[in-house]
Amino acid sequence: MSISLHPDSSEGRTLAASSAAAAPPVQGAQGPKVRARLFAKYVALFVAVVGVALLSNGIFEVFFYYREHKAALIRIQHEQAEAAAAKIGQFIKEIESQLGWTTQLPWSAGSLQDRRFDALRLLRQVPAITELSQVDSTGKERLRVSRLAMDVVDSGLDLSKDPKFTEAVANKVYYGPVYFRRESEPYMTLSLAGTRKDAGVSIAEVNLKLIWDVVSQIKVGERGHAYVVGSGGRLIAHPDISLVLRNTDMSKLVQVQAARDGNANDADALQGSLNIQGQEVLTASAPIAPLGWTMFVELPVKEAYASLYQALQRLAIVLLGASIFAVLAGIFLARRMVGPIRALSAGAERIGGGDFAQRITIRTGDELEGLANQFNDMGARLQESYADLENKVEQRTSELSESLQQQTATADVLKVISRSAFDLKSVLTTLTESAKALCGASLGIICLRDGEVMRLQAESGCTQAFIDFMHANPIKPGRDTITGRVFMDGKPAHVPDVKGDSEYNFGRAPALGNYRAVLAVPLMRDGAVEGVLLLGRPEPGPFSQRQIDLVQTFADQAVIAIENVRLFEQVQERTKELSLSLEELRTAQDRLVQTEKLASLGQLTAGIAHEIKNPLNFVNNFAALSGELIDELNDVLKPAALDDKTREEIDELTHMLKGNLEKVVQHGKRADSIVKNMLLHSREGSGEHRPADINAIVEESLNLAYHGARAEKSGFNITLKRDFDPSAGQVDLYPQEITRVFLNLISNGFYAATKRKEAGDEGFEPALSAATKSLGNKVEIRIRDNGTGIPPEVKEKMFNPFFTTKPAGEGTGLGLSMSHDIIVKQHGGTIDVATEPGAFTEFIITLPRSGAAQPINGGKN
Repeated sequence: MSISLHPDSSEGRTLAASSAAAAPPVQGAQGPKVRARLFAKYVALFVAVVGVALLSNGIFEVFFYYREHKAALIRIQHEQAEAAAAKIGQFIKEIESQLGWTTQLPWSAGSLQDRRFDALRLLRQVPAITELSQVDSTGKERLRVSRLAMDVVDSGLDLSKDPKFTEAVANKVYYGPVYFRRESEPYMTLSLAGTRKDAGVSIAEVNLKLIWDVVSQIKVGERGHAYVVGSGGRLIAHPDISLVLRNTDMSKLVQVQAARDGNANDADALQGSLNIQGQEVLTASAPIAPLGWTMFVELPVKEAYASLYQALQRLAIVLLGASIFAVLAGIFLARRMVGPIRALSAGAERIGGGDFAQRITIRTGDELEGLANQFNDMGARLQESYADLENKVEQRTSELSESLQQQTATADVLKVISRSAFDLKSVLTTLTESAKALCGASLGIICLRDGEVMRLQAESGCTQAFIDFMHANPIKPGRDTITGRVFMDGKPAHVPDVKGDSEYNFGRAPALGNYRAVLAVPLMRDGAVEGVLLLGRPEPGPFSQRQIDLVQTFADQAVIAIENVRLFEQVQERTKELSLSLEELRTAQDRLVQTEKLASLGQLTAGIAHEIKNPLNFVNNFAALSGELIDELNDVLKPAALDDKTREEIDELTHMLKGNLEKVVQHGKRADSIVKNMLLHSREGSGEHRPADINAIVEESLNLAYHGARAEKSGFNITLKRDFDPSAGQVDLYPQEITRVFLNLISNGFYAATKRKEAGDEGFEPALSAATKSLGNKVEIRIRDNGTGIPPEVKEKMFNPFFTTKPAGEGTGLGLSMSHDIIVKQHGGTIDVATEPGAFTEFIITLPRSGAAQPINGGKN
């Protein structure tokens, strides 16, 4: 069946309508309603397109015309305001220039009569000046010449405090406020001081009628005008003289405030501003130098935008006409479109009902005709599809069978990979064999990256000559070989016949491997080429896309196997590292046991020290008492009558006994010092744990150590320096223990500096400095001496117990060890030393401000 439709013929429309009526109704179809909607939609769409285009164009045109017109109006008004302002300023400057020559000479030169003649001549030359007064340097009026009153000579009027005299003297010129005479003419006072101090001041009363004339002559449009506002916001000149005479205040107007704020010509800021009559106007202004006045030019908004309103009216008329035209054109076009669409709808319904032989004929020459042809082609294809459906089903079944075979083979390969996950050679060989078998290839190889080349790792079906060739010629990136290009680009490459290909250089490989067709795919990992999988067939011919995809799948499995082996090796390495860590942990446990033994040793040391303390005290007391008995015995024997020999023997015996007792006392004191240090080194801390001022503790330690050293050694002299940070403040600690540390370090500094002095260093002055510094939640203390310094080998051992470099009898080797334990173990701080042999030694201590105090060992002594 064929449907033919010509939109311009009534027969075509009738035939289309009858065909639609004869067609079986499709479920859910509503022909008349759809037609009505489509018709109205096209009409509305056409009207909207035309209307929106015209309206958008008109709005943009009006908008830009409005901006340009408004800017032009403001610019013209601003030019008029500037011209008028310049004219008024020039008028005042000319008067000021004419007035200037009256202040050139001092009052001592010339007579009053000569000055009167000069003043009269000035009045003739400058009509705007109605009165001239000349005042001497003391402020006394000496001469007044007027057009409106009698001349006055030596009136003696005191103007020394009048602004027109004081301001002129201070600023050389004075412009007075505007005032009116006879309530009709505006005037202002202009005072000018001479360049010499004794020249005095000339005061002129200036008629401003010329300014009024300038303002009255300015015309802006038909109803625009200009006016002048003074610095105080009062109206000075206006075409309506009544407003000026009423002394009108203009300071509340928006345009006047904008001129004061420096936004006088901002069109957006002044849009819609009101003038003094309450009219909406556009305003421009210009300052009048040097008076501080402002010239305003304004134009009513209605007059300014009259042309814009006319343009809007014209636009509305055009839019109305265009809308009427669009409605008519839309109706016409919609009627021409509905007929072909109904014919298409009827043909689609028949095709949907299974009538594939029917055809739709439309002669519109547009997309509707093309759509009808597409419907006809669809019907023809449906007929053909039913004809060869059985062949397609059979072909599809064969493809599915082949796909199932490939998936089964892939599953078998995955099983092999899972069983030999960590034997990379076996896995790669299995993958090569499976890919070769599924693609009908005679050989297959896998090459993996080794630095900048790829080397053969697995093969299947290769001759020994081909294998030797591949080992001797590793793959390099490049475009002359197929494997090199895959290595470089990371994309599969496929050559159906190597003999007929001129793009690649295969060399002797095809002959050694006995292949004509070749396929190479990359092994990709994280965007980098890890290797190449290559298959070759002895007969020429292309590999199918399915085979290429299958080989790519095998290549991806090879990458996974490589990654698994790499991860397994990493796990083994981590296992070795864990074993080493466990061994180190055992070593640390052994060290902990040794530390506990040392703690027990500290308790044993304390017990020994306590046991030695009592007999040592007895020896020291006995030695001291024996010395006193010898002195008393010597005093008793002195008055006795003894011969010289006997007295000599007694003196010799006494001297020997006292020498031996002094040695006992000396060794007893050293033993007592050793016992005290042993007790201090073994106990956990003494005294009260409390907040204390660290600066005060350092100062107290310096004083104690200094006075103790002077008492112990005559002639002791050393320079002390202090640099205490006031913000160091309070620190939570054991004050007695910290004091003991500072005393120990300061005493060592005294000892080192004194030793350097005693070594004969000429010009050397021993010195010791102590400094504190706040570090936020910590405090730093530095104790520095300029003594002999500490050698590197001594620095490594200096905090070890019983280590000392002092001569026998001068040290126990426990001072620095005890200081280290008090700072680090008891207070949670740090102690370090910076030194340079023969130059200085500096101990650096840091203490936490709070919560750091801990016992040194577990028991109490």
